[in-house]
Parts: sequence; structure tokens; C-alpha cells
Amino acid sequence: MAYTLEEAKQLIIKAGLELVKKKLIARTWGNISARLSDEEFLITPSGVPYDQVNENNLVVVKISDCSYSGNIKPSGEKKVHAAIYEIRKDVNFILHTHQKYATAVSVDGVHKDFAPVADYALPGTKQLVKNVRHVVETYRNMDTFLMARHGALIVSSNYEDAFTKAIILEDRAQKLYKSVKTDKPIHIEIKPYLDDYAQMFGFSSNAVEEDAEAIRLIKEKNTLAALYQKDPKPMSRFDVFIQHLVYKKKYAKLKDSNK
Repeated sequence: MAYTLEEAKQLIIKAGLELVKKKLIARTWGNISARLSDEEFLITPSGVPYDQVNENNLVVVKISDCSYSGNIKPSGEKKVHAAIYEIRKDVNFILHTHQKYATAVSVDGVHKDFAPVADYALPGTKQLVKNVRHVVETYRNMDTFLMARHGALIVSSNYEDAFTKAIILEDRAQKLYKSVKTDKPIHIEIKPYLDDYAQMFGFSSNAVEEDAEAIRLIKEKNTLAALYQKDPKPMSRFDVFIQHLVYKKKYAKLKDSNK
């Protein structure tokens, strides 16, 4: 059953704070939404840290065309959420996380028993929406999905179940990682393997940011992705360049403007 606007606001705010506390998300990455009806859903704003998300900056978006009113920009992945709500009428709550182990094991793009993997595409693009739509339509009986090199999608009929599934997903991904990770020397050369690493650091990890915890988490997650693969394949130089450029010129500035 869909949520009222007030219910959705409270649950999204609660979910954001809890995901940060459980370290399933960092800085402003990821997004959360709740269905309001067959026509609309409520979603987190773009570039706003989760401790600053409130009742006044959440955005109502139409499922049919992702239009919205007001000056606050909704998450750049709103079309991914809209596609899921369109396909799965049973889904009322969606978490898009960048949780550590789930993201790390997504890097090979291989289907997991616990989470089908959508092929890689740049965040916010039509291709990513198409890729997510394909796996959600193909595996209608699944509620946890991975986006290669990007993160996880957890869908459910309610907030409580979605959050529980996010925790279970991370546990299963951690067990998978430990069972198959390669024995590489600790000094392995770390290149960009994951989206958020490419966004923040580009081709080099020598970036200066104010959020030390996010830096630690993202570097650790990117390293796990490298160690998970027998023959590590970093992101293309073009994708890394675009991700870092967009982040520095647009997304990071948006975050700063919300301080």
C-alpha cells in the first residue's frame, strides 16, 4: 500500500540517517524514495547530505515522465526509481545504496544468486535506466539488485523490509567476497574501479576533501573491488574523466551550496 505524503517524508528522512549510521551510504551518494500513488513518488533531493534532508527539500516526482514542481532538484537517478515503480506495482519503497561489499562484488557484472546485476552505464543516463529496467523486468521475483561498478538497489513493499534486505544483501556480498577474492599483494596499484571513486578522485587518489570518513569508505570499497577480481579491469578513461568532471563542476558544488 502506498504511503501518505507525511508518512513518506518521515520514513525517507529516517532511512537516510540510518543508512549513514550503518555505513551503507556516504556523503550525498545514493537515494531513497517512497511511492505516494500509482502516479507519484517522493524522493531525496540531489546533492544534499542525509543529515540535511528534511520535510521541505524532499521532491514529489511523477512516475510517467519524472516531472516535478518547485526549485529543488530531485535525485539524478529519479528515472531509475520511476522505472521500478512502473514495472513493480508491489513496490512502495526503494533504497539505492553504495554499500561497501555489495558494490565491490558488482564490479564483475556477473549475476549473483542473491542479486542480479544491471550492466554498467554512467549514472543518470538513459542507458542505466534501460539496464536497470531489463534486470527488474527479467527477475520480477527478486528484491535486491546490483548496478555494476555503482551500487545496490533494494525494493520492497515497505520501509522496514527494504532496510532489512539491505543488511542481508551486505552480509551475503561480504561472504561472497571472502570466498572468491584473489590473493594480491597489499601494494596493488589502485585504479578507478567504481563510480563514486572515479567521481571523487578521477585518475588519482590525491584529492583533498573535507569528509574524511567518506574518503576512507570509498577508497576501501574501491580496493575491495580490485581485490575481488582475478584480473582487475578498471573503468574506461573516458568514463572516469566524465564522472570526475561532472562531480567537480556540478555535483560537488551543489552539495556545497546546500551547507
